[in-house]
Amino acid sequence: GQVMARQQFVLNPYHFPDISHLSSLTSHLSKEETESYVKFDAAGTTLTIGKWSGWIDYLDIDGTPMLIDHQSVTPEFWRAPTDNDYGAGLQNRFAVWKNPQMKLTDCQAGDNQVVAKFDMADVKATLTMTYTLTTEGEVFVRQQFEPYPAQPGRDAVKVSPMFRYGMQLQMPEQFNRVKYYGRGPVESYIDRESSQFLGVYENKVADEYYSYIRPQESGNHTDIRWFRVCDSQGKGLEFYADAPIEGSALNFLTEDLDDGATKDKVIGRHSGDLVPRQLTQVHIQQRQMGLGCVNSWGAWPREEYLVPYQAYDFTFAIRPVK
Repeated sequence: GQVMARQQFVLNPYHFPDISHLSSLTSHLSKEETESYVKFDAAGTTLTIGKWSGWIDYLDIDGTPMLIDHQSVTPEFWRAPTDNDYGAGLQNRFAVWKNPQMKLTDCQAGDNQVVAKFDMADVKATLTMTYTLTTEGEVFVRQQFEPYPAQPGRDAVKVSPMFRYGMQLQMPEQFNRVKYYGRGPVESYIDRESSQFLGVYENKVADEYYSYIRPQESGNHTDIRWFRVCDSQGKGLEFYADAPIEGSALNFLTEDLDDGATKDKVIGRHSGDLVPRQLTQVHIQQRQMGLGCVNSWGAWPREEYLVPYQAYDFTFAIRPVK
C-alpha cells in the first residue's frame, strides 16, 4: 500500500479566458464622481476608487462589503522572510521592497475605468494601476511596473529582486473558506511545484497556514486557474487571469509572520504563539520568488526562480460569487 512514485500528465491543456478585450458598454453601469472618489455600479457590484489614494477603497457585492473597512486593495512586493531567506540575508538585501514609497501623481476617470499613476522613487520606477468595471459586475485590475528609463552616460539603476509581484486585500472574517483550481492540497512554490498535483481543492482559511516552528511565509498555491474566497453560503469573490497565477488566504497579515531585520535565534517566536486575526488576508500575485531549499545558511533560489527587477504587467479579474 506504499506509494513509491506518481506523476501527472496533461491530456487536454487548460484554456485560459481572454481578458484582453474588456467590455466597454456602459448602458447598464452607473457612475458617481466627487472630488475624493469615483464610484461605479453594475450588476450588483459597487466599486469605489479613491482619487486621493489611487486604490480600490471599497468593493461591495449586493450591498455586502468585500473589504475590511478602511483597508484598500494595494500592491505587494514583500513576503514574511523564510528561514532560508534569513540565512541568505535577503530580509536586508530586499528591504527596499518592504514598504516602498508609492506617491500618487495622477488619477483619471472614464465611463467605467480609472487609471492611477504612482511614482516609486525608492525603487526608481513608476506604477500604473487601471481599474475597470464591466457591465457583468466583474472588476479587472491591471498592475504595470516600469523602471525609470536609462539615462545617457549613466550606469543602469541597480535594485534588488523582489519577493513577489501582485496585490493584496483583506476580507471580513466570515469569508473563511477557499476553493481553487491549482496545485494542492498543501502549499506550493515555483521551485517545488511538482510535489503537488493540479486539481480542485477546498479548505478552511484557518487550515491554510502551515505551522512551521517559527512564523514565516506560508500557504501559497501555484498554477492557479481560479481562486475563490467565500463564506459558509458560498458567496464571495473569485480571482482569475489569462495565465496561471499564485495565491493564498490566511488569518494572518504578512507583518504577523515577519520577524523583522534580525531573526532571534535564542528566544524567537513559534507559530503556536500566533493569534489569528478576525479577517482573511488574500494574496493574488503574478509570481512569488522560490524558496531555495539548497541550504538555509546562504543559498539563494536559482536564477529562474527569482523575481528580478524589471518591467512587469499583470492583469487579473475579480468576479463576484453569488
